[in-house]
Amino acid sequence: MSAAGAVAALPARPRRSARSRLVAWGSVLIAAGLVVFAWLNIHGSFAELVHGMFSAKGMPDIIRRSWPPRTNVLGQSLRDSVVTFSTAILGTFLSVIGGLALVPFASRNLAPSRVIYEAVRLFLAFTRAIDSLIFALLFVVAVGLGPFSGMLALAVHGTGIIGKLYAEAIEEMDMAPIDALRVSGASRTQIFLHAVLPAITPTFTGLTLYRFDVNFRSSLVLGLVGAGGIGFDINQSMELFQYREVFTELLVVLVWVLVIERVSAVLRERLGA
Repeated sequence: MSAAGAVAALPARPRRSARSRLVAWGSVLIAAGLVVFAWLNIHGSFAELVHGMFSAKGMPDIIRRSWPPRTNVLGQSLRDSVVTFSTAILGTFLSVIGGLALVPFASRNLAPSRVIYEAVRLFLAFTRAIDSLIFALLFVVAVGLGPFSGMLALAVHGTGIIGKLYAEAIEEMDMAPIDALRVSGASRTQIFLHAVLPAITPTFTGLTLYRFDVNFRSSLVLGLVGAGGIGFDINQSMELFQYREVFTELLVVLVWVLVIERVSAVLRERLGA
C-alpha cells in the first residue's frame, strides 16, 4: 500500500462538539485565572525575584560568603546527620507498622463493614492532612525538644499517607486468591498474610522506600522547630549568618541524599518493586 493510501485508510479524527470545546476553553481560563489570583495573593514580583537572584547583595553575596566551606563543623554535622537518618528510619518503620495494622480496614475490598471503612479512612485523612511540621510542634510541647518528637511526628503523619497508599494498592489487586481463601473458610488474618501480602509486596516495598526518602528530607525541616538533627544545625548557622557552616552542612545532606537514592534504586531493582 502506498503512503497516500495508508494515510487515507486512517480513521477520521473525531470532531469535538461545541460544548466540549467550550468546556475545555472554560477549564483553561479558570486555571489561568487561579494562577493569576494566586500570584497576586502572595504578592509575587518578578522584579524582586530578579533582584534577589542577581543583585550584588542577593544570592551572589550569599554564595560568595559560603565559600570555602568551614570544616570545623564537619564532625558535628556528620553526627547530627546520623540522628536525622535515625529519625527517618524510626518514623518510617512506625508508620509502616501503623499502615499495615489499619490497611485491612481501610481497603474497600477487605473492610468488614462500611462504617469501619469510613471511620478508618477518616482517621487516615486526618493524620495525612496535618503536616508533619505541625505534629512536630505539638510533640515538642508534649515530649520536649529533640529528635524523639520529630520521629513521632513522622510516624503519625506517615501512617496516614502509607495507609492510604497501601489501601489503594490492595483495592486494585486481583481478588481471585482472596475469594478462594474466603470460600475455603480462611480467617481474615490468614487471607491478609497468605493472599494480600504476597501479591502486593513489591508495591509495598516501592512505596515504603519512597516514603523513607521523603521522611529523610522532612527530618531536616523538623529540625527547624527543635526536633534535632542536622536540620537544627542548619537553622542555627543560618540565624548566625554563618554561611560557610551552612554550606558544609548542606554538603553532608547532599551526600546522604545521593546515598539513600542509590541504595533505594538498588533495592527496588533487586526486589522488583
